[in-house]
Amino acid sequence: MKQHSKTIILAGAYLLGSGIILAQAPPGPMTPPPSSASTVSDPVPPPPKKPEVAPRKTIFGTWRINKDESDDGRKKLQRAKDAENTNRGNGPYGNTGPRIGGPWPGGYPGGGGSRYPHDDSTDYDQMGDVVNPPREIKFMQQQPDDPSVELIDDREHRRMFYTDGRKLQKTKGPDYEEIAAKWDGAKLVTDEKGAHNGKISRTYELSPDGKQLIETVHVADSKGNHPVNVQYVYDAISEREFNQ
Repeated sequence: MKQHSKTIILAGAYLLGSGIILAQAPPGPMTPPPSSASTVSDPVPPPPKKPEVAPRKTIFGTWRINKDESDDGRKKLQRAKDAENTNRGNGPYGNTGPRIGGPWPGGYPGGGGSRYPHDDSTDYDQMGDVVNPPREIKFMQQQPDDPSVELIDDREHRRMFYTDGRKLQKTKGPDYEEIAAKWDGAKLVTDEKGAHNGKISRTYELSPDGKQLIETVHVADSKGNHPVNVQYVYDAISEREFNQ
């Protein structure tokens, strides 16, 4: 009997010890976390590179303004006007000097206005694209020897430059204008009238590499005094990019 009880006790102790061991056993194998490669999205491919426009041999074609390389026409004219006022204020006539004509908006037209132009910036709006150039332009010519050159822009303005000295129609609105011009080699040079009888001349020419169009606007008063040059640079673009 004692032997039987001892056997039962030993069996119970064995079972109890096994339970403790099983309770303390480490957990089974765990599922590994997903690979980090699967959680990182694939890199976004770069946008397709625009095809490079071939260099041009003439000013004809479509162009888009390069603001980084262009002048700020409004600021440049304002600085020139301020410098002129300062010089005249320090001159021998002081603030009561003679009235002299100038190209500045709102100021001394033809010598009959106030000697010092006022600072109302809205006057520059009268100078149109001299201070606010179009974003895109397109030069066209029907035939290589055609005396007319057409220029349209993204604002739906149209200009006809005539190089044969013909009588021009008077401008009837901002959408169409006829302008006298001439060729100076490969450069197109215009002869225009500005506000207050001022003179405006533009020169359109290719950059040496043929990839840019340079527009130089020359502004002066009715006598050719107080000249200021404003330069706008246009990059060559494809026909299908125009006005997009």
